[in-house]
Formats: sequence, C-alpha cells, structure tokens
Amino acid sequence: MELLLLRSALAPLLVLLASVLARRLGPRRGGQLLGAPTTSGPFLALTWIASGPEKAAAAAHGTATGMLGVACFCLAYARLAPTRRPARTLAIALACAAGAALAGAGGGSVWLSTALAVSVIVVGLLTWPSVTPTPARPNRGAGGWEIPARMAITGVVVAGALAASDVLGSFVAGVLTALPVLLSVMVTSTHREAGGRAAVDMLRGALTSTAGTLGFMLVLCFAPTHLGPVAAFGLALAALVLGERLLRRCAPRAAATGRTA
Repeated sequence: MELLLLRSALAPLLVLLASVLARRLGPRRGGQLLGAPTTSGPFLALTWIASGPEKAAAAAHGTATGMLGVACFCLAYARLAPTRRPARTLAIALACAAGAALAGAGGGSVWLSTALAVSVIVVGLLTWPSVTPTPARPNRGAGGWEIPARMAITGVVVAGALAASDVLGSFVAGVLTALPVLLSVMVTSTHREAGGRAAVDMLRGALTSTAGTLGFMLVLCFAPTHLGPVAAFGLALAALVLGERLLRRCAPRAAATGRTA
C-alpha cells in the first residue's frame, strides 16, 4: 500500500513544486527545474524499492541513453519557436527527439550516447541565439486546470514506465521515462500564452540542466549494488550539481548566458 501511494503521489507532487517555482522565478529558471530528473528520479527510486538496484541501474542506463533525445528536443523547439506555431513546432521537435532517442538506444553504449548528448548540449548552448530573459509574470491563460493537468500527465508517465518495465524490461522503460513529455506540455503552454521568446528561454534553462541530469543517471548506472538507495541517490544528487559546475567551467560563455539577468 505504501509503495502504491508513492507511485500515485510522488511525481505529481514534484511537478506541483516545479510549476509553482517556475511561475515565481520565470521561464528560464523554470526550465532548469524541468531539465532536472523530476520525472525520472521518482521512477528510478520506485524501481529500486520495488525491484532492486540491478533493475534500477538498467533503467538509469536507458534514461541516460534517452537524454540525447531531450537535448535534441530542446534545440529543435528553440530554433523553430520564434517563427512557427506551437503545434507544428512541437510535432517537429518530438520527431527529432524520438529519432535521437532511437539512435542512442540502437548504439548500445551509454558512454557513446552520453558523449553525443554532451556534444549537443555544449554546441547548442555555445551557439544559442541571444534572448533577453523573460521575467516571471502571472499566468492569465490556462487558469486552474493547467497545473493539475501537468500533475496528471506526469503521474501517468511514471506509472506507465513502471508498468512497461515489467513487459519491456527496465532499459526500455528508462528510455521511455526520458522522453520530454512534461517539458513538451509546459513549453507548449508557455509558447502559446507568452510567446516564442519565453519558450526559447525555458528551453535554454532545460538544456543547461540536462548535463547535470546525465551525471545523475550515470552514477545510478554504475553505483555499487551494496549501496542502499539513500547513499546511491545522494551520490547521484552530488553528480547532478557537479555536472552543472563542469558545464560552467568547460563552456563559460554558455554558463554566462544561462544565468537569469
């Protein structure tokens, strides 16, 4: 019963927190929260509790592989958002993300897919067009239904990935969890309500956070099996912070333009 309650509540509650903070801090900082392992983190924690560290490691391997798709989604949507409507932009960006995720999964090596994802992140950030950060402002469009809808979608994604892990295996479930479903919902809503500039700003933050998320996943891929979940996820969170620090050191221009003015 306790595990069922965790499955039902943990991920949507994290989405509620991310949505509230995004409204207060603006789209770029909100995007940084979206680029963090908001959905995949709960999924991996629940997999560890329910099935043990080996399956959690396999799922983390799949999620790390799928992060190439997240990076390509951010780049594709950001390049198209200023000139195209949200629906068409989303369709093209999702196609790019799916193709990249399939290519990464087909390669079979987590290190190869990670290297490709890091290359996309760094090159993308270094060539990112200058966009004036968009300040936070009250949401006057969607009203009271938007955050509950985001929470419901995230809960479905986590529950679906957990169910898929029993049928397709933990690796495939991890790849599915990495798909930018929550980011798609939130950036499309931002694009529709606040314009392309705000959507690009949000994606800029999400892409910046993806490097740390990769570090988070890699630690869980290779964490010793004798570690308990608290120690393993503590190390993964440390890698999350270290990944962002390394990005700032290796690509200082990208880090500088990623800060909210």
